[in-house]
Amino acid sequence: MGEARAGEGDDVVRTATARPAVIRWTPWPVRAGWLLRAHRLRHSDSELRRLPGFARAYCKDPRHAGGISPSSLSRWENGLVPVTAGCIRRYEDVLGLAPHRLLLPIQTIARHEGGPAAAAFLRGGDGAPDTDWDRRIDSLLDQVLDGGVLTGADWDGLTRWAAYGGGRVFPGRIRQAVVHRLLEETLVSDGNSWMRRFEALSRLMADPLWGPEAIAVCAGVAEQSEHAGSIEAVCALDGSPHPDAGRTVLRQLTDPTTADSLYGALLAAARKTRKRHFTTEQTRTLVDVVDGLLTGGARVPHPLCTVEAAAVLLHRLPLSAAHTTRLTATAADRYPVVRTVVAHGSLADPATASIITGRFVAQLGDDEARPQAAAVLSGIVDDLLHHPVADVRLYAAMLLNASPYGSQAATALAAELRHSGTVRSEARAVPVLHALRVLGEPGQRCVVADLTLAGGLPQGVVLAAVHALGHIGGRSPETYWRAVFHQHARAAADATEQHRVLKRLVYGFAMADELDLLTALVEDQAEAAPAQHLSGWWSGLARHVRDSARS
Repeated sequence: MGEARAGEGDDVVRTATARPAVIRWTPWPVRAGWLLRAHRLRHSDSELRRLPGFARAYCKDPRHAGGISPSSLSRWENGLVPVTAGCIRRYEDVLGLAPHRLLLPIQTIARHEGGPAAAAFLRGGDGAPDTDWDRRIDSLLDQVLDGGVLTGADWDGLTRWAAYGGGRVFPGRIRQAVVHRLLEETLVSDGNSWMRRFEALSRLMADPLWGPEAIAVCAGVAEQSEHAGSIEAVCALDGSPHPDAGRTVLRQLTDPTTADSLYGALLAAARKTRKRHFTTEQTRTLVDVVDGLLTGGARVPHPLCTVEAAAVLLHRLPLSAAHTTRLTATAADRYPVVRTVVAHGSLADPATASIITGRFVAQLGDDEARPQAAAVLSGIVDDLLHHPVADVRLYAAMLLNASPYGSQAATALAAELRHSGTVRSEARAVPVLHALRVLGEPGQRCVVADLTLAGGLPQGVVLAAVHALGHIGGRSPETYWRAVFHQHARAAADATEQHRVLKRLVYGFAMADELDLLTALVEDQAEAAPAQHLSGWWSGLARHVRDSARS
């Protein structure tokens, strides 16, 4: 499940129609403020809905008694001044929300965007009482290395101590073992558990001491063709300016281990180009890679996600207008989405995006009248459904899930899947299904399950539905899993496509805790034998890793 891709194209020179359109973005303090304000205005206590009343409640905690006025709250909520992590935690307390419900998605979008304000926010802690980590660290490291169960709070404290608290761990093989354990937990967690671990991993990736070990672990994952986490592991390298991270990303672009590692490298390249992590020579190599992906005559078309990620890079690379025009025209014959991404910075043209976004927002029951807040909400929904980079869509889903609109958004997503025009378009359906990985509730499970068995749909849509089902609440009966396995295990046209299909099936079964059933099904069907290798990583995953990932 990373990149400061919300800002792709923010500095693109718009001097000719051949230049890619700007990809819109909203600064993280504005979105953070919107989340705080949305919860305050929809609170059941009318006193807390008013700024003066909320300010009085806020200041009842002695740690926040000074300097907090209604105008201070207003500046935070309108994104005029970045809010601190400790202040977000105080909002959670006053509003009666679960700890870190608001903080975690805000940390994620701030990390994603980057910049000095985000760095200061992420270093600032969460206002919790200081813990003497120097006394706890040996015990916690023993738990990491000896198979103990760790919570998200444990990882938060350990990595803050390591990256921001002057903590040092030697030798390097110990640091590498810690990163390996953390990455494994990140790959099999979701929701708040994922956000907390992903932030912990990102801290280590950006740290001068821990960074080389984190890069080495992710590079090792990228070299394993059967590994379940190659997309996320390679993508995580976008958080490090270290030359080794750039070299690993370029290696997966020029000689990828799998289609997944290539996709992860394209996602990483988007942020690394914006952060100027690549040398001039590496950038020229990246231009050649994108040119080859979009105009090359591959026998089997690239997956749509790969094409979208390559098209986004046209917004960031130093291409001439003529080169951009040639690439777009040639690629669009085979991949129409390229023209849309280049022309509009979106997966949909403005008119279509406006209609779909408006239809979606109307179902959220938003009673907020202020135009600025309404515009922020519409922008989040537009990103959720139409942003050309998958990670931006993911983070929009996390923000909506943490808002008061989460349940309504899940219902609206399911309603989108009832439109035949949506489910028959991979560019429209896949973002909806990926959003349901975060927002989906048991009530949406049957809608997604039906798509996995429906005929006549693009395979990318069906595989996205299988993927989403592993994250949506509730369970499906054994008869369903048997049906979805038998329908798709033999459907692939060639070995490459079979590998992709089976890998997605294995992921769906594993996240749904159906690995034992998958093993039995594979033994009964010779054509699905490769799934035994693909499920090996999941089967070999230590129990304490799975138990920790849920905490």
